[in-house]
Amino acid sequence: MYIVISGNSFEEVRIETANSGAVDYRTLNISNYYTSLSTFQIFPAYRRSLKFRIKTCAAAFILLSGAINLQSPEFYEICITSYRDNRIFLRRIRHNIKRQFVFKGFDDVLSCEEHRMFELNWGLSDWIILRSEKDGILVNWTDTSPIDIQGVGIMTGWGAGGTWIVEHFSLFNGQYCGVNGTYGDMTLLSITTKPSELSCALGCESLQDCMGINMNRKTGECHFVARGQHVVKSVDLDWTFYTKCFN
Repeated sequence: MYIVISGNSFEEVRIETANSGAVDYRTLNISNYYTSLSTFQIFPAYRRSLKFRIKTCAAAFILLSGAINLQSPEFYEICITSYRDNRIFLRRIRHNIKRQFVFKGFDDVLSCEEHRMFELNWGLSDWIILRSEKDGILVNWTDTSPIDIQGVGIMTGWGAGGTWIVEHFSLFNGQYCGVNGTYGDMTLLSITTKPSELSCALGCESLQDCMGINMNRKTGECHFVARGQHVVKSVDLDWTFYTKCFN
């Protein structure tokens, strides 16, 4: 069952990441320290690019993984630092072989006071390019045996957390997919009353952090479900749980 609205809109998503400590690509199960952008329905691998702003005092990390959920032994790790001459590290892990490349000669790459803008692009074949609004191209590197990137994660560490603003074009196809007799038993943004599923879905569409709705046809209750969490459903015959459908 579907509710049709509209799709493919530009969004900015604000994400807070904690200080993960002194960890990097050498740390066991390093992917577990990262926040997967797929949790926020952001899939940069489809466009092979990531545009973001970051405010942090220490180090910002981006993981380009061979798996959407980041649980792959093959990945690239990009570390943007505000120490040691503002160096940028590009790490590659494949077949248990670890390689690191260092790019330096930059000033004030990161800031504790303001967001700095970056754009990361990678090709179908072999190149990775990192640009900043302030300094232009920071990294331009070619891999002769590239990893097939499927998932992207972000992390802050080495002394400070950070605030990210990630830009993306939503893959929302304009439909809400619903299952009768189910309730999305998750964190809610708010509760209201609406005359129909369509008006409830339109309310969700106006909220940046809304991933779906719970609608009770008998009472008109409309629950807006927060995104950025795992889907948990329970059986309740009076409710219909709708989530955004993605291409």
